[in-house]
Amino acid sequence: MMGQEEAVKQFLEQKRRLKRHLTKMRSALPEAFDVAFDRYYETEALNYLKIEEKLFRFGSLIAKLEDEVDVSEGPSQLRQVAGRVNYIADQLDAVEATLYRRSRRRRRSPFSFSNFFSGATGQNPNGSASWTEVSTLTEAYQILDLEQGCSLAEVITAFRRLAKKYHPDARGGDRTDEKQLRRVVEAYQVIKADLHEG
Repeated sequence: MMGQEEAVKQFLEQKRRLKRHLTKMRSALPEAFDVAFDRYYETEALNYLKIEEKLFRFGSLIAKLEDEVDVSEGPSQLRQVAGRVNYIADQLDAVEATLYRRSRRRRRSPFSFSNFFSGATGQNPNGSASWTEVSTLTEAYQILDLEQGCSLAEVITAFRRLAKKYHPDARGGDRTDEKQLRRVVEAYQVIKADLHEG
């Protein structure tokens, strides 16, 4: 029977492995953004926006999962987080397969991405978001430093510039501006939803 000290060592090693896996997933996102932009922005803007939105969701989910790994207090909690990590890795692989025009490396998991994403971001089951960082459309434009009435292209440009500025990968892993990054992402989503409705 495994001693308590050995069990603690194994648990901490599993945490480290999960964190390394999440770091690797997060480090793949900037290149995926660039490939998506280069490949789709000029010719297939709608397809680009869909891929871009998925990639930002992955960024948010990976950050949440990193926090969940940190606060996991036992093997059963860590197994639950690991299941979600595997599912997100599978979904990210599907997007990368499309972007890089290769076959998928992973097989699909039964975990419900939509349920997990809804819980992680405060999104309602009907798909509408309950914004937690941005309360009004005016505030959303202020966060992106834009005037109301600007074009979608201007919104995208401002969003990309600020997202790169505040993203931990552009800051050597420093996550102190993560709240500001969430505000930028939510501001972008609020404005984009408004422009699509208009």
